[in-house]
Amino acid sequence: MIPQRNHSRGRWRAFKMIEKTDIIQRIKFDFGQNADEAIRVLQENIDQVEYLNHERIIRCIIYLSKGSIDELKHVINQAKQDPRDVMLWAEYEGLNENEVLKRVRDFNKTFEDCENNVKE
Repeated sequence: MIPQRNHSRGRWRAFKMIEKTDIIQRIKFDFGQNADEAIRVLQENIDQVEYLNHERIIRCIIYLSKGSIDELKHVINQAKQDPRDVMLWAEYEGLNENEVLKRVRDFNKTFEDCENNVKE
């Protein structure tokens, strides 16, 4: 785990969700100047709801957020209700009526590799 300064309390603590370089890079790329806020929002929610602390769920949340803090908060709330919904929305196409459901991403893999050799 990467130790990070907790400015509000003046102590160091480890951010659980930021163990993978691809996650850090994607947050910085997608959220730009708001990356620190995105990390804070994610971390606060992971601290509250332990089952969100899974790389696959975190990648799905980041992917669906599309760089928007408001959307990030919305997707996190959806994941709190049922993380399977968030995984479905992020990893599958064909979610509309009369469409064939097909997995096109696997967020168990890094962002870079998530579309390679995807299996149902």
